[in-house]
Amino acid sequence: MAKIAPTESAAVTPKGATSSYLEWGGIFGGGVIACAISVVLLQFGSSAGLALGSPTLPTGGASWNVLVAGLWVVIVAIASSAAGGYVAGRMRTRWEDSSQSESEFRDGIHGIAVWALATLGAAFFLAMIDGHGAAAVVNRPDAQINESTVRLSAHIAAIFSFATAAGSALGAAAAWFAAITGGEHRDEGIAFHHVVPVLLRKR
Repeated sequence: MAKIAPTESAAVTPKGATSSYLEWGGIFGGGVIACAISVVLLQFGSSAGLALGSPTLPTGGASWNVLVAGLWVVIVAIASSAAGGYVAGRMRTRWEDSSQSESEFRDGIHGIAVWALATLGAAFFLAMIDGHGAAAVVNRPDAQINESTVRLSAHIAAIFSFATAAGSALGAAAAWFAAITGGEHRDEGIAFHHVVPVLLRKR
């Protein structure tokens, strides 16, 4: 009997193997959108009375405005990160060399990249504000700081530090899942018209 020589399987070069799987156009676009939504929502919250306002009550205690403002910061972080992540996930090109789970992971990474970019931008902006605020206090020779003011300022700083950290963590999760959702809508060909709430759809 003649022996059949074993054949070697031809190596298949996956599409886009020499390209970066990170598409920075969509990431920067999502990051800019996330930052813009944050600014708009913070301005809206300030005009609607959700800003810090007076941190103290007439009796000298801490006001509920501090907690409300901290909660609004968390909501803004989640909403803006989700919007930016969805844009990045939906705008990403899906390569043919990935499985469904791998594609979801790559979409999620794009959402995390958007969150990281927006977080770094917000951190830089807040650092500039804190620097100007500290300089203004130092340059005021008539500023009087007593023990109660220092203690209240420490409580306010702790509340906002916790709100910022919680908002950042929840924003990362929101960006991840929103990017995966955007990728699913991209693959399924779902029109954006169906994503928009009914009240906002074009008649």
